[in-house]
Parts: sequence; structure tokens; C-alpha cells
Amino acid sequence: MIVSARVSVEQRRKDLVEAAFHTMAQVGIAKATTRAICAEAGVHQSVFHYCFHSKKELYQELVRVIVVDMVDAAVTVPDLGSTAEAAVRTSMERGWSHVKARPGRQIFTYEFTTFVMRDPDLADLAAWQYQQYFEQTERLLLAIGEAADVEWSVPLPVLSRMMTSAMDGLLLGWLTDRDDQAVEDSLCHFTDYFASLTRPRTSSPRNAESLK
Repeated sequence: MIVSARVSVEQRRKDLVEAAFHTMAQVGIAKATTRAICAEAGVHQSVFHYCFHSKKELYQELVRVIVVDMVDAAVTVPDLGSTAEAAVRTSMERGWSHVKARPGRQIFTYEFTTFVMRDPDLADLAAWQYQQYFEQTERLLLAIGEAADVEWSVPLPVLSRMMTSAMDGLLLGWLTDRDDQAVEDSLCHFTDYFASLTRPRTSSPRNAESLK
């Protein structure tokens, strides 16, 4: 049903993005026309062009939402705890729980990333998506260092890519077999491994106090 109630442009954009996620998951990304997306959102097709200048702009917003959702789940951790082990485990478990609760959205995410990678005009979106993952994971690693009073023995740009890739592969593997126990076991070993890459800060105020 087409509705015409007054709604802010910001809300219309959010509605169209959610409609795009749903439509693309149902019929495929290439077949998700603006007409179909607007029908799913319950608005006239003209509303799409009022909210987005082009379909690429919609794709940009889809990628932004994908990144924000994952960052909110796995990187923006309210309480990191006082040890690197606890912080890494908490972050990975939050990312895992986020995907487990919405597996269809994560499947779409992989499909969408592959789709834009194949289009020369859109490939920069996939590059931006993963660059954000790497940068936000690096931010998390810095926060873990502060919370646990440790430093990392591997350069952060390298470590952030390692952690992102490990989680990405773990989630993709789970989507193929839905083996929860295998993920739990893997998370334990990932936690131990990444925590082993820490060492006490040489200039730590806590260490200085312990030497007095």
C-alpha cells in the first residue's frame, strides 16, 4: 500500500534502506529495482529520487549501515574488563551474537560486498567497507591496551587486519554449517592467541607503582 503521510527525509531514507535490504535479500541485488524497493517501503517511486540522487548513493548508505551495525556490535564494547583476554573475548562474542541473531542479513552482506566488487564503478565501496573494519578494529585494540594496561607486540595495522579476517572467516564458516559449538571452540582459541600478542607496557603508571 502506498502511503503519503508527512515523514522527514531522514526517516524516509532509513525506511528505504531497510526496504532495500529486504528486497535485495528476496530477489537478488541486481533485480532489486527502485520500483520494487519503493513498493516494499510503501512509498511512491518519486520518493526514492527525493531521498537519493542515484542508486549508487543508496548503495553507499547500505554499506554505511552494514559497517555501523557491526561496529556497534563488536567494537563499541561498553565494558572491556581489565584483561586483554576478557576484552578480546567480549568483542568477538558480541560480533558472533550479532550475526547469529540475524544470519540472513550477514549472508546479504557477503553477497553485497561481492556484488559491488565486481562493478568498477562500485568497487570503492567494498574497499571503504573493509577499511572501516580495519580502522575500527584498530581503535578497539587501542582501547583494549588502555583498559588492560598492555601494548601489542604486532603493529596495530597488521593486527587489526588479522583480527578482522579471523572473525570474518569464522562467521562465513558458521553460515555454511551453523555449527555453534565449533564457533565457541574457535573463539576460545582466537582469544588465547590474540591475548598472547600483548605485553606489559614499559611506561605504564601501574608498573611504575609496582616497582616502588
